[in-house]
Amino acid sequence: MLLNDGTEMPSIAYGLYLVQKDDAARCVADAVKASYTHFDGAAFYANEKEAGRALPDDAWYTTKVWTTDSSFDDAVASVKRSRAELGRDLDLALVHWPVPDKHVEIYRALVHCKEELKIVKRVGLSNYTQEDYEELERSGLTKRCPPVVNQLEVSPLLYRKACVDYFQEKHVVVQAFKPLQRGAALDNPVVTALALKNGVTPAQVLIKWGLQKGLCVCVKSSSPTRMAENVDVDAFWGLDMDAMDELDALTTDAALKAWRAHYEKWRAGTDGPWGPGPRPALADVAPVESVPAPPSMPAEPEAEPPSAPPAEVPAPAAAPKRPASPEPAAAAPPPKRARVVHSFGELGGVREHDEAPAAAAAEPLDEAAIKKMTVPKLRAALTARGLDTTGLKAALLARLREAIA
Repeated sequence: MLLNDGTEMPSIAYGLYLVQKDDAARCVADAVKASYTHFDGAAFYANEKEAGRALPDDAWYTTKVWTTDSSFDDAVASVKRSRAELGRDLDLALVHWPVPDKHVEIYRALVHCKEELKIVKRVGLSNYTQEDYEELERSGLTKRCPPVVNQLEVSPLLYRKACVDYFQEKHVVVQAFKPLQRGAALDNPVVTALALKNGVTPAQVLIKWGLQKGLCVCVKSSSPTRMAENVDVDAFWGLDMDAMDELDALTTDAALKAWRAHYEKWRAGTDGPWGPGPRPALADVAPVESVPAPPSMPAEPEAEPPSAPPAEVPAPAAAPKRPASPEPAAAAPPPKRARVVHSFGELGGVREHDEAPAAAAAEPLDEAAIKKMTVPKLRAALTARGLDTTGLKAALLARLREAIA
């Protein structure tokens, strides 16, 4: 995505919110394997040091300054700590929430980190409304150093069109977090019907909706399979105008009211994971040593889009911990049914349902069946037969460009 400073930012980000410290390096490593190049972090997430261990030098990384770092010096100290824990300069630093009468000073500190300290390449905002931005504009800082991004909660179930349009007209890229609405949007009948129609997953419908709105989309999953599915949405298919209108209409007054209450609560200020007060500064932190990331989680079988909305299954408060590496084959009984876990967006909850085991992918296929397969299904079928799928998407894109030419 083209930013207002003339540089570009990857249009899909992997979110690190609620990723546990002991799993952060593994999640980042799996996301890198799935071709993510953009990672969204924050001081509040308390996992920057661990995530940095598996982060490639050329990957885009965003940090955010929490509400308790409300003075100029505290905000600068927070950015310095993020940089030290990551072991490299930061691509983007954001004001996490627009605390009244304080967020302007935090933004001023970010500009200082960019222009004077040169430890941040770009600065931006998060959770800003039009009124918050107008307060920042009155300071004169937006003329001196315009924000390149404003992160907002955006999905078909919470689409504040006027706000999105406002920032896009200001040439500020809107980055959508919580695009799956904690998993609630995955079961919406409109979403599941469009998924069936296009031969994709409900998550891919929601992500594609955001991309077609010109948004940068921030997704999250602990499953390597879901990671790959969520990033594989930028070619070969799209939502028509009728589908986009159907999705736009899913936002209700109740959802907007709930968003307003959430916004007022968090911008009022909340303790960080370190407790009340500013984030503890690290006066002299050595760069994080590069260490091998933990082994990847075993890949999960691909789930077929449901033919009808599945029964509601309560999500546990937190995602269950997974082993860092698969159990030895001799110790694990052969599964009769596969366990499929879907990310519930920013809150990290899960839902589960049973699907046919992955071995089914190795069943005989005819040419007609292959022609109907989506890219993820084709990749799964190749993998089941022991064939290397590296570069599959690039090869398909090359063929498409050749056909167009």
